[in-house]
Amino acid sequence: MAASAPDDYSDRYIEQTLARMAEADTPDPALLARLWFHLRPHSHQPLATAQEKLAELAELLDRNPLYIAVLRDHLAALFADKKSTRLLTEAGLLPDTPFSAELRRRIAYKLLPPARDPGRLRDWLDALITPRDRLWVEATPREVWITLCDRLQLRELFRRGAPGVLTNAINSLAHRIAAGGLNTELLRIDPALEAYDSPFLALHHEVNAWLRGEAEDTRQIDVLLEQCAEALDRVRRRSAEIGTSVELTLQSARLSQQMERLRTLIALTDPAAESPHALLADLFVELVDASDERHGVTPLLRDTMGRLARQITQFASQAGEHYVAENWAVLLKMFGAAAGGGAIIAGMALLKIKLVALHLAPLQEALLISLNYALGFVLIYLLHFTVATKQPAMTASLFAHTLAEVRGQAAQQKALDAFAGKVWRAQFAAILGNMLLAFATAALIATALAAGGHAAVDPDKAVRLLAELDPFGSAALFYAAVAGVGLFLSGIVSGYYDNQCVYRAIPQRLQHLTLPQRMLGVSRWNTVVEYLWPRWGGIAGNLFFGFYLGLASAFGTLAGLPLDIRHIAFSAANLGYAWQTFDWQLASSVAGLAIGGVVLIGLVNLTVSFSLAFYLALRATRSSRRDSGHLLLRGLAAILTAPFRWSGWRERAGRD
Repeated sequence: MAASAPDDYSDRYIEQTLARMAEADTPDPALLARLWFHLRPHSHQPLATAQEKLAELAELLDRNPLYIAVLRDHLAALFADKKSTRLLTEAGLLPDTPFSAELRRRIAYKLLPPARDPGRLRDWLDALITPRDRLWVEATPREVWITLCDRLQLRELFRRGAPGVLTNAINSLAHRIAAGGLNTELLRIDPALEAYDSPFLALHHEVNAWLRGEAEDTRQIDVLLEQCAEALDRVRRRSAEIGTSVELTLQSARLSQQMERLRTLIALTDPAAESPHALLADLFVELVDASDERHGVTPLLRDTMGRLARQITQFASQAGEHYVAENWAVLLKMFGAAAGGGAIIAGMALLKIKLVALHLAPLQEALLISLNYALGFVLIYLLHFTVATKQPAMTASLFAHTLAEVRGQAAQQKALDAFAGKVWRAQFAAILGNMLLAFATAALIATALAAGGHAAVDPDKAVRLLAELDPFGSAALFYAAVAGVGLFLSGIVSGYYDNQCVYRAIPQRLQHLTLPQRMLGVSRWNTVVEYLWPRWGGIAGNLFFGFYLGLASAFGTLAGLPLDIRHIAFSAANLGYAWQTFDWQLASSVAGLAIGGVVLIGLVNLTVSFSLAFYLALRATRSSRRDSGHLLLRGLAAILTAPFRWSGWRERAGRD
C-alpha cells in the first residue's frame, strides 16, 4: 500500500507519535517536536484546523490514559534536561541590554543568524516555532489550551523547592528585580527608593525565604509586589512631569514585566493558587509569541518607541489644550493669532519666490529657503501668532488622552463628538485667519510694488504658481500630504525637546555656562534662559518644520523623486501674488479652480497631520492596533460632521 502524502495529516499520525513516546526507553525531545509538527496547520490549511487536531489529541488522551503519563513525562524531561531558566525569565520581556546595544545586536543577527545551543530550552523552542505557529496558537481559544493542561495535569510538573522546574527562574527574577529597583535613573526620579527601605530589595529577601520554606504562603510577597508597583507608578507620574528617556522608559517597563512574570511563576508553584492551568496556558501563548519575535528589529522598535511616545505625546497634549475653543472670545483670539501668522507667511512666500529667482546653486538655494521658512516660523511662534496647520498634531494628542479616560463605546462617541466640535471650530477660525490674511497681505504687497513700478512676480512665474494650485492637473494634493507628514513630525519634535528640556535640566545647565555670562552679564543671560525655558520645544519644532519644507523639494530634485510641498497658507499667498500679476483679471474657471485647490490643500494638510498624530497618540495610550484604527476613523468622521453641529454650539456660546 502506498504511503500517504507528506501533507496528509490525520489522527493516526498523532497517535503513532504518542505510541512511540510510550515505547521509548527514555523521553526524547525529538518526539515532542514531531507531535508539534503534526498538530501544526500547514500552509495550505486554515488556522482553525489546529483546533480539530487538538480535539483529536484530547480524544486520544481520554481513550488511553497511558498517553497522558508519557506525554507529561516527556514534557518534564524537556524542562529537566534543558536549561529553562532563560526561557522563563527573558522570553517575552524587554532585554536587559541598553536599547542601542540591543538594536545593533538584532540588526547583526538579521545579517548573520546567531548560533543555537541545543542544550538551552529557549534555543530549542526557537528552532521549533515558525512564524505561522504564532498565528494559530493565538487564534486557538484560550479554553482549548486550559482544557489540554487539565487533561495532562501539568500542575504536577511545578512545585516549590528543589528539584522544582521553576525554582531557579523565580530566584533569578527576584535578583533581577532587586537590581533593577536600584537603577540610578529610577533613584534619581524617585529619591524615596534610596532614602527608605526599598520594596524591591525586600521582595528579593521574601521570595528567598518562601523558596526555602520559611514562609508558609505568598501573602507577604503579594504585598511587596504591590509596593513595587506603586513605586513604579510614582516614577511614571514623575517622568510625565520632568521628562523621560529611552533607557528610563525601558527600565520601568522591564521591571513591570518581570514582576508580572514573577507573579505567574509563583502562582504556578503555589498549591493555594487558583486557576494555575489558566496561567500556564497564557504563559505558553506568550512564550510562543516571544519566540517568533526574539530577534526581530521591528518588534523592538515598536515596543520601545510606543512607550516613549506615551511620554512625548503627553507634552504635546498639554500644548494642545491651548488650541481648543470653548466660546466666541477664544475663537476671536485664535483668529487674530492666525491672522498675524498669515501676514508673516505672505512675506515668507514672496522672499522664497525671490530666492528661487536668483538661480543659485541647488544647495545654497535649499539652505536659504530653509532658513527663510525656519526663521519665519520661529518669529511667528515668538510673537504668539499661529500656523493653523500645526494645531492638529497638538490637539490630536489631547484628543487621544481624553479618550483614554473614557470607557464604553457610547461614552467614547459622545466624547468624540464634543471634542471634535471644539477642535473643528478652533481649526476653522485659525485656517480662516491664516488663509485670508496670507492672501490679503500678499495682494497688498503686490499692489504696493506694482504702484512703485515693480512686479512681485512676473507673468510666467504667476502662471506656474496657478498651475501648482490645480488639484487635478498637478500633484498638489500629494505634495500637501508630504507637508502634512512634516506637520506631524514637527509636533513630535516639539514634544521630544520639551521632554528633553525638563529631563536633562537644560535651563539649569545653561545658567552655569560661563562664556555667555561674561558676554551678556549674569542677569541678562539668566533672563534669556528663563525666556527660552518654556519655549524650547516650540522653537525646535518650528525650526524642524522650516527645514523640512525647505529641503523636501531639494531632496526630490537631487534624488530624482516627485517630491515637493504644498501648504495652505503659502498657497493662499501665492494665489494673491499671481492674481494681482494679471491685474485681477482671471477667468472665473481658473480662479475657482485655484481657490478650490487652496481649500483642498488645506484639507489634506490637516487630515494627514491629524491622522498620524492621533493614531500615534492612541497607540501611546496602549490602545491596540485594531482599536486605534477604529477610533481614528470615528474621530475623523466626528470632525468632518462637526460643522453640522455648529448651530447648537453657537446658541450655547451665545449664552456663555
